[in-house]
Amino acid sequence: MREIIAALALYKKNVDESVLAIVENLGEDKLLAPTGAYFPTVYDQLKHLFGSDVNWVKRLKAAFPRSAALAKCRFAEFDLQSLKAPFAEAGARLFADMREIDRDVLDFVAELDDAALAAPVSYKNYKGADESHELWKVFLQWFNHGSHHRGSVSVQMDSLGVENDYSAVLPRI
Repeated sequence: MREIIAALALYKKNVDESVLAIVENLGEDKLLAPTGAYFPTVYDQLKHLFGSDVNWVKRLKAAFPRSAALAKCRFAEFDLQSLKAPFAEAGARLFADMREIDRDVLDFVAELDDAALAAPVSYKNYKGADESHELWKVFLQWFNHGSHHRGSVSVQMDSLGVENDYSAVLPRI
C-alpha cells in the first residue's frame, strides 16, 4: 500500500508542477477571467486546491504529532485567510506554496509504513462533523479530489483557448 500512496503523492506533485508551468505564463487577465465554473477563475480553482491541501496537512499533523515532516511543515499553521488577498499580492506566493506543500506531502508519505497507513485518522470535516477513516483512504480522497480540480482547471483553460495536457499518469511517477 505504501508504494501506491507514494506513487500517487509523486504524481500529485508532478502534475501540479505541470499545471503551474502553464498557469504561471497565462497572465493575470486569463488567470482571473470568469469561466462559468463553480470556482469561477483558474486562480480561484487553484486557491481551492491549495486550501484543501492545507486542510489535510492540518488534520494529519494533529493525527500524527510525531511526524518529523509535518513538524517542519509551515502549512500546518497556515492562515487560509491570506488566500483572500488580491492576486497582485498573493498570486506568485500561491504558486510557490503549492510547490512547497507538495514536497512536504512527499516527505510525510516517505515516513509512513503499512501500519501507519492502516491507522485511523479522526478529524472534523468542512461541515464540522466528526469523521474517522484509515489513512490510506484519506490519501485516496485527498488525491482524487485534487485530480477532479486539476481536471476543472484543464476545462477552464480549454475555455480560454489555452493549450494544456497534463493527464498522463505513468510518465509522472
